[in-house]
Amino acid sequence: MNKLDTYEQRIRDIFPEISIENISINDEGFNDDIIIVNETLIFCFPKHEHAVSKLDIEVKLIELIRNYVTLDIPKIFYKSREVIAYFMIHGVTLRRDILIGLDQGKNQLIAEQLATFLKELHSVPIHNSDFDIPIADVPSKYNDWVELYDRIESEVFPHLMLHTREWAKSHFESFLDTKSNFEYEPKLIHGDIGPYHILFDRQKNCINGVIDFGSAGLGDPAMDIATIIHSYGESFLSRFSTVYPEISSYLKRARFYAETFELQWALSGINSQDITWFLGHLGSAKDIKYHA
Repeated sequence: MNKLDTYEQRIRDIFPEISIENISINDEGFNDDIIIVNETLIFCFPKHEHAVSKLDIEVKLIELIRNYVTLDIPKIFYKSREVIAYFMIHGVTLRRDILIGLDQGKNQLIAEQLATFLKELHSVPIHNSDFDIPIADVPSKYNDWVELYDRIESEVFPHLMLHTREWAKSHFESFLDTKSNFEYEPKLIHGDIGPYHILFDRQKNCINGVIDFGSAGLGDPAMDIATIIHSYGESFLSRFSTVYPEISSYLKRARFYAETFELQWALSGINSQDITWFLGHLGSAKDIKYHA
């Protein structure tokens, strides 16, 4: 029995009444295998123990966030330790080349959708929830970045060309030199709002929804902005200003974070010996306006 057959049997065990007309698997994620049933239902199975421990809190976060955002996010109809199931939000990955192929008006519409979502998400009241909101699964404090840099210097630097090593050293040390660079008011953030988590409707030329809140939690809103910069470029981000002008105060940190992502993925790839960490984010924008 192959992996998909095994998952199908697990789904039938949970829902014996289900009629499965078609089923497929997306196992490209680092944490979860995604099973699509009848093009309408999503079953999310964790790949490892760390992912299992995140499922319960992800469900709680989704149910909290749902009350405050206007874009669709997963509507969960089943949850357990081994799987969560929700209704499928249709759309394709919002790749950068799709944006480039659209006219200015459609680009602005998409930017405003994303800006509205992030502003709403970052405005979720974090002191009124009935559970302890966890720290987002990204570096969040000054000491986190110091420790991360130590690991990158030790484990990644030996594999870098001299000029890249010098750039990375300058990038980290110039920012770490001032501890106040990492001062911010914690907000509820997505933590991984990359193109693969933004679903785009090709017919309507708009975003249908945002998925995967497995990295969400309390953190620096600049981290979400950094992901937008890395994925689509700061030229696209500039379109957010009409909806979310507060972004301008996050830019210094966001630019720093955006330039660290590839080093972080290299570290993960070296540690896990998994080549997908090196290949999973090809085609990003690398459009950062340091002197804007």
